[in-house]
Amino acid sequence: MIMMNSVLTAEERYVLQSLGCKDKTQALSVLGEMKMILPIRSELFTQVVCLSDKLEKEKIDYAYEMSAVGFRK
Repeated sequence: MIMMNSVLTAEERYVLQSLGCKDKTQALSVLGEMKMILPIRSELFTQVVCLSDKLEKEKIDYAYEMSAVGFRK
């Protein structure tokens, strides 16, 4: 069995899990809505933008990332 490493950080994964989105498309939609209401200079805005860009530009298996299998402590 090949063990893949997670592409997302633990913090990014925690944010996505707390959003409760069923797939990557929904997660991108929710993150896009969050960008519209957060103050631009806030730390959370920066994290949301970076996470959104990572989901859009990198090949990420959303189901794998949301499972406990890919998480190493």
